[in-house]
Amino acid sequence: MKSIKSLLSRKAILFVVLVFLAITVAVALGYKASKKDIKPLSVTEISNTGETFMINEDLSKVILSVRDMSCSGCISTIKASLSDIQGIKDILVDISNGKIEVFYDTKKLSDVSRIMRAITASGYPARVLRIVSTDEIEKERDLAAAKSRYYIASVGGYDIARADFDTELGVAKKRYLQVYGDRILAGGQGKPFEDKLKIQILSRLIDEGVLMQEIDKSDFRIDADTVEREMQTFFRESGKNMEDFKKALNEVGYSFEYFKKKFETKVLVNKYLNERIMADASNQYEKQSLFSSWFNNAKGLAEVVYYDKNLERLLKNQSDSGGCCSVK
Repeated sequence: MKSIKSLLSRKAILFVVLVFLAITVAVALGYKASKKDIKPLSVTEISNTGETFMINEDLSKVILSVRDMSCSGCISTIKASLSDIQGIKDILVDISNGKIEVFYDTKKLSDVSRIMRAITASGYPARVLRIVSTDEIEKERDLAAAKSRYYIASVGGYDIARADFDTELGVAKKRYLQVYGDRILAGGQGKPFEDKLKIQILSRLIDEGVLMQEIDKSDFRIDADTVEREMQTFFRESGKNMEDFKKALNEVGYSFEYFKKKFETKVLVNKYLNERIMADASNQYEKQSLFSSWFNNAKGLAEVVYYDKNLERLLKNQSDSGGCCSVK
């Protein structure tokens, strides 16, 4: 078991993982409806992130990019800045991606720039990304419901497979069970602990999705021969034959096919980062600095849609219960 853990940490988990460990911040999504001026609008009810409200042809949504958000305190400040604007029905704050979605009644609020100006005035520079109509809101809900069987989320159109999430969660639970025994997932601490694992895994997969959607947009590609060479190098340096390696993978809960898929992704990501993002860096510090700046910008611009509303609510609850600017 120790050999496979060492093996996976040395080569298969490539440079980008080390960079992630250096720059990843706590995922802090916060959502709460402003209680001021929230009234039922019609007979169509939706539940979007734990908050339930009514929609009709007068409901629209504005999506804003907002800078400098970092914690639940930021959320409270921003919501307070919008409390005097009539017509706002719900406010969804996504700290990790630097986004805010504001649902509003178009009969009561026609100038969405008021929302942008109020958020900016509260200390968080904001700009409008786009406005979503009632029909589009309905389509988003229907699409999320249909896709939730196979995907947990989408990052800029890059879908994150539920099978990947389930595999990573199974491996994480198995690892902790081996170290701590059944008690770690039993009793009153079991569900909160598992929820934390889900949040951590979701966050990593979202980060990978941000990378992949940027690579897709750039049309950057690698050929099969490149992946094969990297794979052969990996096995040569590991000192493992194929059968022993497959057996070791199975012991930790990974299939060889899943490993190959992830290995190819890591090769693609690292080639892209080294050739497109960090090509001018002369040392490790410059590489990390260039990557951090690029990745934070990409993540801030990425549009994340959660198909699994239960996972989305876990992120919401984490933010609601978390302290200011704390990393747990």
